[in-house]
Amino acid sequence: MADTMKHHCPSKGHMRKLFAGTTVLFFVLIFSAGMPVTYLPPVPPTVDTITPGELRMHLEFLASDELGGRYTLAPNFAISARYLASHLKAYGFHGAAEHGDFLQRFEVITSHVQPAATSLRLKTGIKTVSYELGDIYPGNSGVSGHVSGQVVFVGFGISSPSQKHDDYAGLDVKGKIVLVAPGSPANVDISLLADDENGDEAALAHGAVGILSIPPAWFGNLAGNPSFMKAILGRNSFRLARGRSGALPELTLGKDVAEKLLSLAGLDLKTVYAAARQHRTLKPVPLDASAVISVKFDEQRTITQNVVGVLDGTDPHLKNEYVALSAHYDHLKTGKNGEVFHGADDDGSGTVAILTIARALAQSPPRRSIMVIFHAGEELGLLGSEYNTEIAPAVPLDKIVAAFNIDMIGRSKPPGDDSRADEHLTDARTVYLVGSDRISHELHRISEATNQEFQKLHLDYHYNDPANPEQIYFRSDHWNYARHGVPVIFYFDGVHADYHKTTDTVDKIDFDKMTRISRLVFETAWRIADLDHRLAKDAQ
Repeated sequence: MADTMKHHCPSKGHMRKLFAGTTVLFFVLIFSAGMPVTYLPPVPPTVDTITPGELRMHLEFLASDELGGRYTLAPNFAISARYLASHLKAYGFHGAAEHGDFLQRFEVITSHVQPAATSLRLKTGIKTVSYELGDIYPGNSGVSGHVSGQVVFVGFGISSPSQKHDDYAGLDVKGKIVLVAPGSPANVDISLLADDENGDEAALAHGAVGILSIPPAWFGNLAGNPSFMKAILGRNSFRLARGRSGALPELTLGKDVAEKLLSLAGLDLKTVYAAARQHRTLKPVPLDASAVISVKFDEQRTITQNVVGVLDGTDPHLKNEYVALSAHYDHLKTGKNGEVFHGADDDGSGTVAILTIARALAQSPPRRSIMVIFHAGEELGLLGSEYNTEIAPAVPLDKIVAAFNIDMIGRSKPPGDDSRADEHLTDARTVYLVGSDRISHELHRISEATNQEFQKLHLDYHYNDPANPEQIYFRSDHWNYARHGVPVIFYFDGVHADYHKTTDTVDKIDFDKMTRISRLVFETAWRIADLDHRLAKDAQ
């Protein structure tokens, strides 16, 4: 396999020695899909130092039994953090958190619903009916409260002047409770919505006091299942102690309650789900109903940490700009009987890839600086990346020219595998790319050209389709950078039968595939970091 891992120079074989021994820059004009790509610097030979052996070494430690699954709120999670930080320091990175530390600490609030103190009282006409858990469910906000008011259906609850769509137009929701459907209309790109243009913050901005959420289709199908109900009651919700300010008391409605309220708007769940699927608009309207929402959570606070370091660029002017490389190093809580959810692929594979890429970059730094960040709390709701983008960025967000995020790149679909659970698992030469053309087409073209020149992987854009129901673009840490206008690429191997199970172990990892993808990330990121201009953001 050593030959298949060998990296080839963009032109003559002796260029590597020339690169290593001089400061001469060699540029090649490449074309991708008939469109010219900018002049690209050659990739340094240190990319060859990314090897299966090094990736395996790191992963065997991070996915070991002794680390218990790297749960964000576990006391021994700090061992994983210290392992990553110590390696970054040894490579020559400096800490980018407060006081020059590598550990970017933040506080997480864990909320657990109190069933006896959570209810919905609904008045329609002269009739009042009370509902308890089973008919209703705790919402995602994790915020306690007791609020009342008229119910107003606000469609998808989107209020975006920039995209000329406002579900709140002509409605008075001040002091009222909004009923919100899942989805978005065709004329709205939800990836470009500001914080206060949808969800809790849009409702709060218009004066609402509470939210009733119509359940997504999959939720309604499971709601009558006793085991689902047990899972809901045992589920915690998580938020940052210094998080977004727009959280309101929220309940998710069961199917019957949702149908009852929607009927007052001349709708039903079937119609709402069809509208969401087809991206049709829903007409907002005040309802002849009032509600009292009571929701109570017990709360616990825990300190955890991202790991963040910076490698200074070589250009005195461009070093004030950054290329970000990230992965989430957290996974799942150890089971009650000691079962370890190793998370070798999710996201041990991404974590060790970024760590290994960081070492290779440190041996030949580009002109721009490199920020490496290992996010905590991704499994709890992208909390670590939210902290670093919304609350205390390690570097100014407007100075990040591109962000590369890796979450699961270690698995390959074996020949003959017809398991439905592995239906979308990629083979040994394929990786999913998400987001590369969402903000910067130039980034996409450089990514494509670099892959064609070097690794020649099959880049699959199945999950990049905005209509794809999985909506992967919004489900890993790159999203919190993209929502601030940072061009991103997300690398992903696809969900498999061992996803979020104890069987996601090191012995199932394809380290040759990991090496090829890691080298591609290095090659693409290094070129972006060494460009003589900043990427054009022409797709916003």
